[in-house]
Amino acid sequence: MENERKAKIIAALKRFADSFKTAMFPEGYVCLGCGKELPERCREQSLCPECEGNLPFKTGKCCAICGTPIYVGRLCRRCSAFTPEYDRAYAPFNYRGLIRKLILDLKIGGNLYLVGYLTGYMSDYMKGLSLDFDVVTAVPATKTTVRKRGFDHTSLLAEGVSEGLGIPYSKLLNRKTHKVDQTKLGFSDRFKAVEGNFEVVPDTEIAGKTVLLIDDILTSGATASECAKVLKSAGAKRVTVLTIAR
Repeated sequence: MENERKAKIIAALKRFADSFKTAMFPEGYVCLGCGKELPERCREQSLCPECEGNLPFKTGKCCAICGTPIYVGRLCRRCSAFTPEYDRAYAPFNYRGLIRKLILDLKIGGNLYLVGYLTGYMSDYMKGLSLDFDVVTAVPATKTTVRKRGFDHTSLLAEGVSEGLGIPYSKLLNRKTHKVDQTKLGFSDRFKAVEGNFEVVPDTEIAGKTVLLIDDILTSGATASECAKVLKSAGAKRVTVLTIAR
């Protein structure tokens, strides 16, 4: 019992120390990865050289549609059997390690300063591909999620990418129903679970436009595919998905 009490006290002191460190060393002064104080030469990118070197950039051969890593051929097994509604999906990172931590620190931890950091990588990645888009939009969060967190992180990401690429941002989609927990669903069931979940914002002009659709991560691609289907039904010419990680 005494050991448990000591453990609780130590945990409370650690939380206080972390809060104090955050207050004393704001964004740009401590490494986003390990939390160590940054030397002045590293403050612009907000990562120490070691953590920056460990970012899980996507490299190697990827599926020509969903972007998942593959070893042979042009498409992954899933896209060969079932073509999603979006035309192509891109992501600069694999969803693991430091990037996974940063995404969770943003959406769960509420560290909104990470938006600028993450969208910087997303924008630079797309600039390297030299693709043209008419409008940037986001996969909409549920009203419940926004109320709980106090912000819509996907819209913030979309606005950041919009600014980084110099392409207009517009809210094109509404979420009609509550988000379904897809973590325990199989691949095909995930697509069924999101059917009818989205609608185009009324009086929105989409016909003939090329759309860059933003989300944080792409797993099965079911949500992005459903959003793309709705956008194309409204006349979108092409829908490309961009996420932080895949």
